[in-house]
Amino acid sequence: MKLANRIGHLFIAIAVLASYSVRGFAESQILPEEVQIHGFLTQGFFHTSDNNVYGQSDDGISPGLSEIGLNVNYQPWHNLRFAAQGLYRRAGDVDTGSVRLDYGLADLTLFEYDSGKVGIRGGRIKNPFGLYNDTRDVSFTHPTILLPQGIYFDRSRSLLISADGGSFYAEQRTDFGDFNFKFNVGIPSRDLKEIQTVVLGTQNAQGSFETKPAIATQLSYEINGGEYIFAVSYTDFEFDFIPVAGEKVVPQNRSQIQPLLFSAQYNGENFTLTGEYEYRWNTLGRFATQGGKFVTESWYVEGSYRIVPQLQATVRYDTISVDKSDRDGLGAEALGFPRHVAFAQDWVFGLRWDITPSWMVRADYTRVHGTAWLPQADNPVVNNDVQDWDLYGLQLSFKF
Repeated sequence: MKLANRIGHLFIAIAVLASYSVRGFAESQILPEEVQIHGFLTQGFFHTSDNNVYGQSDDGISPGLSEIGLNVNYQPWHNLRFAAQGLYRRAGDVDTGSVRLDYGLADLTLFEYDSGKVGIRGGRIKNPFGLYNDTRDVSFTHPTILLPQGIYFDRSRSLLISADGGSFYAEQRTDFGDFNFKFNVGIPSRDLKEIQTVVLGTQNAQGSFETKPAIATQLSYEINGGEYIFAVSYTDFEFDFIPVAGEKVVPQNRSQIQPLLFSAQYNGENFTLTGEYEYRWNTLGRFATQGGKFVTESWYVEGSYRIVPQLQATVRYDTISVDKSDRDGLGAEALGFPRHVAFAQDWVFGLRWDITPSWMVRADYTRVHGTAWLPQADNPVVNNDVQDWDLYGLQLSFKF
């Protein structure tokens, strides 16, 4: 609790300092109008009845999720934009705290006309995937503390979040809706240690992963300026496991993940209804029978209601079957794992209070059946994990 209090005080001090610093830049006109600076800070606290999330949360309180982001946008000409964001993230033992380039890109509009535009981007680019992947680090952009973990795994975040490469995009506005298309090609992060057990079927491998060029594409359609949103996303990741010299636990092998995601959202005046369905083809070494090939199925339905303009309540049901042909986990048990690593079903109840346009606080309760998305770094002894457990979360966020 003392650590939590100290982190809370530090968070508030940094937020206040950042707010006054950015305001001072604007008032003194040090920065030209073409340059914009924004940022965010988020601190989460977690308690679980069993298992650990973002640190030692089992029968205690873990202040294990901290995120601080600072982004700069520079547009010297109407058709050319540069943007970059630095991110500090601490997420329990999955990420013990590091500063990285979240994205850094040049955006060139090739041609623009009355009803749309076409352009390209290059650099470190966010992957288009579903409704939330582009902005998943900015807590203000989603209704609950954790995104639906059956689709937006935090433990495989580094593979999905961005890639170093290029992107082609096109936007078209019509009388019956707006279309947006993105096609990315790039090399994702090699930091795949957290999904090692799923990929290799063992926790004892000593080698490392090498990622290959991946594609990520999305077509979205919006009606009435975002009142209705529909999207289909597809990605194709390949990565090799390279064992250390003399390692016999796992031979060198190539794995492939190909998720196909369908998304839909309705945004009314006070009510938002969201649903996403993912069908993912996997070829993951020794984890399953039939040469390691299996299909993962996951989906969720979520409803949010604005009780008053500043207060929102959310209910979500989220489910995942790691292997849809083995929903009870018999295949995982045959490999020496508990059955519950192969599935998870969650009920989430959340409240969000936007105190001011810059400050937000959220509280969530999650009832979980299964451990398919449980972070392995926070729970190194898989056989000690408990199948049915409760997760409580509190989050304070600030943006400028």
